[in-house]
Amino acid sequence: YTVWLSVLAVLKIKFATTVTLALTIADFFKKPSDRFLLPLLKKATPGDYQQWCPVLTEWLCKSIGIGIAWRIQTAISALTSACAGGLIMARALIVIMSKGTKNHDDDTNVDVVSYAFAGLGFYWQLDNKFDTPAPLKLLLWPLEIAEFYIRWAVTSD
Repeated sequence: YTVWLSVLAVLKIKFATTVTLALTIADFFKKPSDRFLLPLLKKATPGDYQQWCPVLTEWLCKSIGIGIAWRIQTAISALTSACAGGLIMARALIVIMSKGTKNHDDDTNVDVVSYAFAGLGFYWQLDNKFDTPAPLKLLLWPLEIAEFYIRWAVTSD
Protein backbone atom coordinates (compact mmCIF):
# COMPACT_ATOMS: atom_id res chain seq x y z
CA TYR A 1 0.00 0.00 0.00
CA THR A 2 2.81 2.43 0.81
CA VAL A 3 4.44 1.71 -2.54
CA TRP A 4 1.18 2.59 -4.30
CA LEU A 5 0.97 5.86 -2.35
CA SER A 6 4.55 6.70 -3.30
CA VAL A 7 3.91 6.01 -6.98
CA LEU A 8 0.69 8.02 -6.84
CA ALA A 9 2.48 10.98 -5.23
CA VAL A 10 5.18 11.00 -7.91
CA LEU A 11 2.61 10.74 -10.70
CA LYS A 12 0.54 13.57 -9.20
CA ILE A 13 3.63 15.79 -9.26
CA LYS A 14 4.23 14.85 -12.90
CA PHE A 15 0.58 15.60 -13.63
CA ALA A 16 0.93 18.99 -11.93
CA THR A 17 3.88 19.86 -14.17
CA THR A 18 1.86 18.83 -17.22
CA VAL A 19 -1.05 21.03 -16.09
CA THR A 20 1.36 23.91 -15.54
CA LEU A 21 2.69 23.45 -19.06
CA ALA A 22 -0.89 23.34 -20.38
CA LEU A 23 -1.79 26.59 -18.63
CA THR A 24 1.34 28.26 -19.97
CA ILE A 25 0.43 27.19 -23.50
CA ALA A 26 -3.16 28.39 -22.93
CA ASP A 27 -1.89 31.79 -21.81
CA PHE A 28 0.16 31.96 -25.01
CA PHE A 29 -3.01 31.42 -27.09
CA LYS A 30 -5.20 33.73 -24.97
CA LYS A 31 -4.09 37.08 -26.43
CA PRO A 32 -4.49 36.10 -30.12
CA SER A 33 -7.77 34.41 -29.24
CA ASP A 34 -9.10 37.57 -27.60
CA ARG A 35 -7.92 39.65 -30.52
CA PHE A 36 -9.14 37.56 -33.44
CA LEU A 37 -11.62 34.91 -32.25
CA LEU A 38 -13.56 36.77 -29.56
CA PRO A 39 -14.93 39.53 -31.88
CA LEU A 40 -16.09 36.91 -34.38
CA LEU A 41 -17.69 34.88 -31.64
CA LYS A 42 -19.49 37.91 -30.23
CA LYS A 43 -20.88 38.76 -33.68
CA ALA A 44 -22.23 35.22 -34.05
CA THR A 45 -23.71 35.09 -30.53
CA PRO A 46 -27.08 36.59 -29.48
CA GLY A 47 -26.83 39.59 -27.13
CA ASP A 48 -28.01 37.75 -24.01
CA TYR A 49 -25.21 35.20 -24.31
CA GLN A 50 -22.30 37.45 -25.25
CA GLN A 51 -21.16 37.56 -21.64
CA TRP A 52 -20.13 33.90 -22.02
CA CYS A 53 -17.92 34.46 -25.06
CA PRO A 54 -14.73 35.25 -23.06
CA VAL A 55 -15.33 32.14 -20.94
CA LEU A 56 -15.75 30.05 -24.08
CA THR A 57 -12.55 31.33 -25.68
CA GLU A 58 -10.66 30.75 -22.42
CA TRP A 59 -11.92 27.16 -22.28
CA LEU A 60 -10.93 26.69 -25.91
CA CYS A 61 -7.41 27.98 -25.20
CA LYS A 62 -7.11 25.70 -22.15
CA SER A 63 -8.35 22.71 -24.15
CA ILE A 64 -5.77 23.36 -26.84
CA GLY A 65 -3.10 23.82 -24.18
CA ILE A 66 -4.02 20.57 -22.46
CA GLY A 67 -3.96 18.68 -25.77
CA ILE A 68 -0.52 20.03 -26.69
CA ALA A 69 0.88 19.50 -23.17
CA TRP A 70 -0.31 15.86 -23.09
CA ARG A 71 1.31 15.22 -26.48
CA ILE A 72 4.57 16.79 -25.33
CA GLN A 73 4.52 14.77 -22.10
CA THR A 74 3.73 11.60 -24.06
CA ALA A 75 6.70 12.23 -26.36
CA ILE A 76 8.99 12.90 -23.37
CA SER A 77 7.86 9.69 -21.68
CA ALA A 78 8.27 7.72 -24.92
CA LEU A 79 11.79 9.04 -25.41
CA THR A 80 12.72 8.27 -21.81
CA SER A 81 11.41 4.72 -22.02
CA ALA A 82 13.06 4.21 -25.43
CA CYS A 83 16.44 5.28 -24.02
CA ALA A 84 16.08 3.03 -20.97
CA GLY A 85 14.90 0.10 -23.10
CA GLY A 86 17.69 0.62 -25.61
CA LEU A 87 20.29 0.49 -22.84
CA ILE A 88 18.75 -2.66 -21.36
CA MET A 89 18.67 -4.35 -24.77
CA ALA A 90 22.26 -3.35 -25.61
CA ARG A 91 23.59 -4.65 -22.30
CA ALA A 92 21.68 -7.92 -22.71
CA LEU A 93 22.95 -8.28 -26.28
CA ILE A 94 26.58 -7.81 -25.16
CA VAL A 95 26.15 -10.45 -22.44
CA ILE A 96 24.45 -12.89 -24.84
CA MET A 97 27.01 -12.41 -27.62
CA SER A 98 29.94 -12.85 -25.24
CA LYS A 99 28.20 -15.79 -23.55
CA GLY A 100 28.46 -14.08 -20.19
CA THR A 101 32.23 -13.55 -20.28
CA LYS A 102 32.20 -9.83 -21.04
CA ASN A 103 31.06 -7.14 -18.62
CA HIS A 104 28.82 -4.61 -20.34
CA ASP A 105 30.24 -1.78 -18.22
CA ASP A 106 33.66 -2.18 -19.86
CA ASP A 107 32.40 -2.20 -23.44
CA THR A 108 32.16 1.07 -25.39
CA ASN A 109 29.96 -0.55 -28.03
CA VAL A 110 27.10 -0.58 -25.53
CA ASP A 111 26.57 3.14 -26.05
CA VAL A 112 26.39 2.90 -29.84
CA VAL A 113 24.10 -0.12 -29.78
CA SER A 114 21.88 1.42 -27.09
CA TYR A 115 21.46 4.61 -29.16
CA ALA A 116 20.44 2.52 -32.16
CA PHE A 117 17.92 0.52 -30.12
CA ALA A 118 16.61 3.71 -28.47
CA GLY A 119 16.18 5.36 -31.87
CA LEU A 120 14.32 2.34 -33.22
CA GLY A 121 12.16 2.15 -30.09
CA PHE A 122 11.22 5.81 -30.23
CA TYR A 123 10.51 5.57 -33.97
CA TRP A 124 8.28 2.53 -33.29
CA GLN A 125 6.29 4.46 -30.68
CA LEU A 126 6.07 7.53 -32.90
CA ASP A 127 4.97 5.45 -35.88
CA ASN A 128 2.24 3.80 -33.76
CA LYS A 129 1.14 7.23 -32.46
CA PHE A 130 2.20 6.24 -28.92
CA ASP A 131 -0.49 3.57 -28.79
CA THR A 132 -0.32 -0.19 -28.45
CA PRO A 133 -0.47 -1.99 -31.83
CA ALA A 134 -3.65 -3.96 -32.53
CA PRO A 135 -2.33 -7.52 -32.01
CA LEU A 136 -0.74 -6.59 -28.69
CA LYS A 137 -3.89 -4.81 -27.47
CA LEU A 138 -5.60 -8.17 -27.15
CA LEU A 139 -2.74 -9.56 -25.12
CA LEU A 140 -2.15 -6.47 -22.97
CA TRP A 141 -5.74 -5.38 -22.24
CA PRO A 142 -5.36 -6.00 -18.47
CA LEU A 143 -2.44 -3.57 -18.43
CA GLU A 144 -4.47 -1.01 -20.38
CA ILE A 145 -7.19 -1.25 -17.73
CA ALA A 146 -4.55 -0.79 -15.03
CA GLU A 147 -3.17 2.25 -16.88
CA PHE A 148 -6.67 3.70 -17.13
CA TYR A 149 -7.14 3.23 -13.37
CA ILE A 150 -3.79 4.86 -12.63
CA ARG A 151 -4.67 7.85 -14.83
CA TRP A 152 -8.01 8.15 -13.05
CA ALA A 153 -6.33 7.94 -9.63
CA VAL A 154 -3.80 10.63 -10.56
CA THR A 155 -6.28 13.08 -12.06
CA SER A 156 -9.08 12.71 -9.50
CA ASP A 157 -9.09 14.53 -6.20
